[in-house]
Amino acid sequence: MNVSAKSTTISAGDENIIVRTNITYATHDGVELRGDLYLPGEGGNLPGEGGSPFPVVIAAPGGGWRVCDPRAAKNWGPYFARHGIALFGFQYRVADGIKMFPEAVCDVISAIQFVRGAASELDIDPGRIALLGSSAGAHVASLAALAGDTPLFKSSKPCNGYEAIDFSVRALAGIYGVYDLFALWQHEIANITDVNERRSECLIGAPPYADQQRYFEASPISYVRYAANKLPVFLCYGTADDIVNPEQQSEKFLRLLKQAGFRVHGHPIIGAGHFWFSEEPVDEPGSYSSFLAPRLLRFVKQYL
Repeated sequence: MNVSAKSTTISAGDENIIVRTNITYATHDGVELRGDLYLPGEGGNLPGEGGSPFPVVIAAPGGGWRVCDPRAAKNWGPYFARHGIALFGFQYRVADGIKMFPEAVCDVISAIQFVRGAASELDIDPGRIALLGSSAGAHVASLAALAGDTPLFKSSKPCNGYEAIDFSVRALAGIYGVYDLFALWQHEIANITDVNERRSECLIGAPPYADQQRYFEASPISYVRYAANKLPVFLCYGTADDIVNPEQQSEKFLRLLKQAGFRVHGHPIIGAGHFWFSEEPVDEPGSYSSFLAPRLLRFVKQYL
């Protein structure tokens, strides 16, 4: 496994951040899946915080299960690194003309296993791992965290040599995610006439009335259970999101998690829509990302 990818150092004020790009974490049918690792450099720790090996946030980007680019972490990777926490932003397989469930979820599990298995080479503390996802990334991350131990998501095909390694995480954070796939399909069918543009159908490869069980299996709400409620969860969403309806998704998920006894932190952002998490600079005054940043950081530091 290629853990000695290209490294660069970028400046962030008075601090330096190490960025290791194009790290191969898994290979499927000859296709490499890669990620970018952001590490605190000299001056990257706040007073009183520990040094290396670093705790890490593993970040699954959004993209409607149609695209997936690790560079979506370009704003949040440096932010966490400045506060002594590494971030590994990675790509997972996407539904580009072929269904990609449960494969995309299996890739999240593989990414966790890789980071833990190669922790010493990556300068990571293998016992301090959190999972973060936005939009479609929050969907696959939530499934990996809540249901990765079910037969559906246990990969039977070796992909990186770390298949036997534990893939549990200390915390999960979801940003305007999809948690009820059937509800998303209902939202899409009311607004998207072209079946090829309905992201839910692209992911599953069929509409729900052709395969209802798959939509149940592909919904994180289906795995909210007492047995998993030791996992702390952070949910953030915009109240004006017209892409992923907050009432049908984040608010419903939040309610079910509370009912099942999860330690869940809900953070609605009044007036926010979709896409801002990966697009807005974290330090932009008045931005939604700048509102979220200290709250998300506090959550991650609390449980890592």
